[in-house]
Amino acid sequence: MPTSGSLSLLELLQNPGLELKLENFNEKFISGIELSDNRVQVVGLSIAGFVAHLYRQRIQLFGKSEMDYLETLEQKDREKMSETFLCEKPVLVIFTHPETPPDYFNKIAVKHKVPIMSTGMTSSVFIDYLKGMLNRLLSVYTTLHAQLIDVLGVGMLIMGESGVGKSETSLDLVMRGHKLIADDVVEIKHIPPDHLIGSCNEMMRSLIEIRGLGLVDLQQMFGITSVASEKEIDCVVRLALWDEKHHFEYERVGSSVSYYEILGVKKPYYVIPVRHGSNLSSIMEATARDYLLKKLGINAAEQFESKLADKLKKFGGK
Repeated sequence: MPTSGSLSLLELLQNPGLELKLENFNEKFISGIELSDNRVQVVGLSIAGFVAHLYRQRIQLFGKSEMDYLETLEQKDREKMSETFLCEKPVLVIFTHPETPPDYFNKIAVKHKVPIMSTGMTSSVFIDYLKGMLNRLLSVYTTLHAQLIDVLGVGMLIMGESGVGKSETSLDLVMRGHKLIADDVVEIKHIPPDHLIGSCNEMMRSLIEIRGLGLVDLQQMFGITSVASEKEIDCVVRLALWDEKHHFEYERVGSSVSYYEILGVKKPYYVIPVRHGSNLSSIMEATARDYLLKKLGINAAEQFESKLADKLKKFGGK
């Protein structure tokens, strides 16, 4: 089942890359507040009293434009506008460099139990960094029973029933110079709009289970370049047993494109029939090359069908 990540305000504060400073309350208070929205909102018109489009679960960024607006007002109006904004109880307000919260703003925030932080980064730099971090930490994720391999730069999610040869295929690919990301269980995060990032549980990183051998550490056996911590999933490959008892439809020409959906994102889907003695690692490399060619608009099946149509037209015209 898909699950969303979690992040407390204390964990956000302790991220050194954000250069954050807590301006009110204490760390114990903010440790109990969880972020649930990975989007960030600039305060904008909310500080002028228009709060109809203020999303309280999003982090609110308070910059130079908002502070310049407040400074055009009389003190009582500054406090009134701050009260109107803070009584909406946003989950967190962050002042970006060079601004810091005035004393009256902090007092009103404490009254409404709104945490205030400031950062040493300017708004334009901070918002990009923060969005990227929140997308990763708060993104929806799931786990799948599969292998994830980097083949020629293509992130291939290899699926199939137990015993079909997924791990053995992955080992062979690593021995050919490709990279293992995850064996058996792949953790997948959805990064908007349509990116799927696959990774491995920390405990199992660089390990692969081979029947008859047990756990093998690929990094120690083949070197640091044989593994990677994460990879974007570009396509999905299902290895399916093919014998007298297992019959199914599979692509012969390649003119039709199938897709596999994970967390609402569709990726190109290949079903590969497997028989004893199949050279699966070569097929995986060919699949990766096919994917790359199609990204460039080169489709062998379409070219074949076009040539065939031309031949039929000539034949029909005679």
